[in-house]
Amino acid sequence: MAAQLSLRPISDLLGERFFIPSYQRGYRWTKRQVTELLDDIWEFQALADGGGSAFYCLQPIVVKRRAELGDWELVDGQQRLTTIHLVLTFLRDLMQALDQDPFRLAYETRKDSEAFLQRIDSAQADKNIDYFHICNAYAAIETWFQGRHGSHRMKVLQALVNDDKAGRNVRVIWYELPEAQAAIPAFTRLNVGKIPLTNSELVRALFLRSGNFAAPAVSQEQLRIAQEWDTIEKVLQSDQFWYFMHSGAGIPQNRIEYLFDLHARIEGWQTEPGDPYKTFHFFNHRLQEEKRLAEDEWLRVKQSFMSLEEWFNDRVLYHLVGFLVHEGEDIQGLRVLAQGAAKRAFQARLRDRIARKVGLACDWGDPNAVREVIEVRLADLEYGRDSRRIRSILLLFNVATLLANPRSNLRFPFDAFKKEAWDIEHVKAVASDRPDKADAQRLWLSNVADYFAHCPEDQDQDLSIRIRALLTEQGTYGQAFDALYDDILRRVGEANDPDVDNGIGNLALLDKGTNRAYKNAIFPVKRRWILGLDEAGTFVPLCTRNVFLKCYSKDIANMLFWSPRDADSYRAEIASTLSKFFTVHGEAA
Repeated sequence: MAAQLSLRPISDLLGERFFIPSYQRGYRWTKRQVTELLDDIWEFQALADGGGSAFYCLQPIVVKRRAELGDWELVDGQQRLTTIHLVLTFLRDLMQALDQDPFRLAYETRKDSEAFLQRIDSAQADKNIDYFHICNAYAAIETWFQGRHGSHRMKVLQALVNDDKAGRNVRVIWYELPEAQAAIPAFTRLNVGKIPLTNSELVRALFLRSGNFAAPAVSQEQLRIAQEWDTIEKVLQSDQFWYFMHSGAGIPQNRIEYLFDLHARIEGWQTEPGDPYKTFHFFNHRLQEEKRLAEDEWLRVKQSFMSLEEWFNDRVLYHLVGFLVHEGEDIQGLRVLAQGAAKRAFQARLRDRIARKVGLACDWGDPNAVREVIEVRLADLEYGRDSRRIRSILLLFNVATLLANPRSNLRFPFDAFKKEAWDIEHVKAVASDRPDKADAQRLWLSNVADYFAHCPEDQDQDLSIRIRALLTEQGTYGQAFDALYDDILRRVGEANDPDVDNGIGNLALLDKGTNRAYKNAIFPVKRRWILGLDEAGTFVPLCTRNVFLKCYSKDIANMLFWSPRDADSYRAEIASTLSKFFTVHGEAA
């Protein structure tokens, strides 16, 4: 039997009895926590007077029915429920005037606890540790009400005891364990390590609740939804699928929660900021208050998922959507963009949005004019000032390169890319990046030492001897390092104007680990390291690998130098690939 789930006002609990078993720890809320709860209830009531939210929701109360005794075993939420009980006890005179009685609480470990909680006696505070904390909490409640107008007591009480017909009220998420489920394992999961019920668990209970289905095929529909739920969860566990549609930041405990949250936002659901159970409230509103059928609402969720799955399986949409998501676009906005559009039209809208995102938007009618516009804008980019845009363009270059090959089924691995921190780095060293501290200079020399040790030419052997000699010295290197550094850069053709070297033709995507270790290294050292990573199966973006293989260079007479001509060829290839991407030439469907 599935767990029963509902939103219940505190007024529904009046007259109930709750039993707090010995496997739970005693009451431990502090003055601060009690005061914060009262502040929240008061703020809600004040906003409610101005037309705010219909209810203030406490986090879940997990219970199990003790049918033979006619009460509830309180599995989780006893700190909150005990505090509410203390507030009602403090306001007992008003409660009596309204002909209401608080719910009852009894701790298994304290034989007289039920009577004590009905009338708090501070003289018993030293009797045991639970009574000590309960008395402190009760004193905090007294302090909170002191100095406030008498009407404040009535307003707080109204929020606590109003039923749904009377007006705005405080509610709890009521999670009733099925008869067959043992209470102690549930308590252990919820409290060891403080693992709360998640939105997805609460929503699942809603969807599988018998009362939310049309008779008579309840069991059949419950089984179908449960099976489809498991299938969707399995797909979402695929990192390739997940990181295609998600930024990778703030991943929920259960990934299916993101799908429910997305569906709620698409439907325009508004809730209180910071509400951890906002998605549950949306579905509870649909199923419990609007009386929608679970099978109909589940179909809408499944259709949202199927749209994402369709995009994922389409190679072009996978890359266009995946790029925009990485660049900060919300999948919800992209679904709105897709509405009413055929697939080709949707792709065109995505390309247009990408162009605006990377600052390359123009009139796409004339391919030659597009190429000229892109070349001019690329030539104007500069490391530092335009680093963020350059990073986006280099990622797009990788995506567009893969889409341009009609014989390839390769996909850009957004999962591998998002699991690393990526930045842009100079292909060849820049004079302004000269290491100035002894440890940085030693690291730089160590990186280049192995390369020159294996070079056969005499001048390279001479540099190798000088490098090894300097590495044997202790302390700072001073002018000796500067002289050797300049000679090494001249040898590999990197002693050029640093202003030229800050263009996109001398920049590539590198993971930050490689960037830190080889930031100032000369081109042949970086090349050896990048190719070593690729050979070992470590992810290296395709176009970064191509740069260090000099795939874009017209003159490959010397594979170990990166010349201004190489940089020009590389920049021209970026312009050509992106112009084809935006004018949809040569793209593999």
